[in-house]
Amino acid sequence: MKKICFVLLFLMVCTSVFAKKQEIAFWHSLGFHIKDVIDELADEYNDSHPGVKIEPVFQGLFEDMQVKMLTAAVTRQLPAIAQVQFEYLDSYVQNGLIEPIDDIIPEEDRKDIHYKMWEVATRDGRTYGIPFCVSTTVFFYNEDAFRRAGLDPDRPPDTWDEMIEMGKILTEDTDGDGLNDKYAMMFWMDGFYGFAPFLWANGGRLFTADGKRVNLTTPEMLKTVTMLHDLVFKHEIMPQKWTDWEGGQAFLTGRLAMGPFTSAAISYGEQNLPWKLRIAPLPSIDGNRYTLLGGSCLVNFAKKKKVRRTVNDFMLWLVSKENTIRIHKEIGYIPVRESALNSLSLRSFHKKNPNFKVPVDSLEFARSIPQHEDYYKINEKIGAMLQRIILDASDPADELKRTEIEINTMLE
Repeated sequence: MKKICFVLLFLMVCTSVFAKKQEIAFWHSLGFHIKDVIDELADEYNDSHPGVKIEPVFQGLFEDMQVKMLTAAVTRQLPAIAQVQFEYLDSYVQNGLIEPIDDIIPEEDRKDIHYKMWEVATRDGRTYGIPFCVSTTVFFYNEDAFRRAGLDPDRPPDTWDEMIEMGKILTEDTDGDGLNDKYAMMFWMDGFYGFAPFLWANGGRLFTADGKRVNLTTPEMLKTVTMLHDLVFKHEIMPQKWTDWEGGQAFLTGRLAMGPFTSAAISYGEQNLPWKLRIAPLPSIDGNRYTLLGGSCLVNFAKKKKVRRTVNDFMLWLVSKENTIRIHKEIGYIPVRESALNSLSLRSFHKKNPNFKVPVDSLEFARSIPQHEDYYKINEKIGAMLQRIILDASDPADELKRTEIEINTMLE
């Protein structure tokens, strides 16, 4: 009997020692300084869960990762967990690649995570992901450039008209060759993202009421795109021929004074820009102010029940009150939980770091990108349209009509 007990005990010990860990791949698109934060969080989870090894895998920035994800879907090699941009979620839902997770979300988490965060992770009343790295678009500006131009950096432009007025002061021909080499601002030509808040402020929308076709030839859309066009050709405060990359470099070196950026770039900007970064809400138009609620959710692609349970646990751990505050402080993403947004810790941090308070306050007037399975393709065509309007000086009305036909033909 003693011998049998000894053998059983030995087998139990061996099973415990040599049991294989659950190795779970976590694909994400969080590069640069953010990657280190994600790696640290995964290590902390692994240390507190000895039987699990979460392996973060950086798969390139958003568009690159989307291509890899779609390829993995075709070959049935999707990771157990992935960070999915809100606007790309529909393609996975429509193709049955993910299951709703409403039944695994504890009620306290459901109530604590901000309702606007849940809206972007929900399709037809069912939840498909946990809101994760969420941002709002805010206005970055160069305090040093404002001071040199005689502008008060404590009074950034609050309206579109003020932005133009200050922009004319900030735009300069510094070498006297008759051409401006320092510009006030730049709106990035990355598709609908860049002008969505201003279209909303003008009362416009991207899709028809049924959400099946784009509607680019409305007066509100024409007004919005013309306003961007006029920054270059009428007011001359935005460069015509700079690519997005050149604009980013100009902002870094001080040749561009202000512009809209994601709040996820705040900590990077504060740490790396050679001048003092200040943040303000996006300018209002006719008393209306909006911002873009962007970002991603954590999606469970695992099929085995045991792995799904582990992934669900990790997802909710990753957006705990403490972790969502940490991600905000270290990067600039908005805390997804009400308990974090209302915490003394966050208020104390914002008092010392006012730049980080702006995107949180902007949540009040934030909207998300409209949902559509083919949003990625639609946005590519809108980005190409904006480049023709700015880089090639094409007529906005003609380009809107042409692009509407192109997109709706594609959607048929």
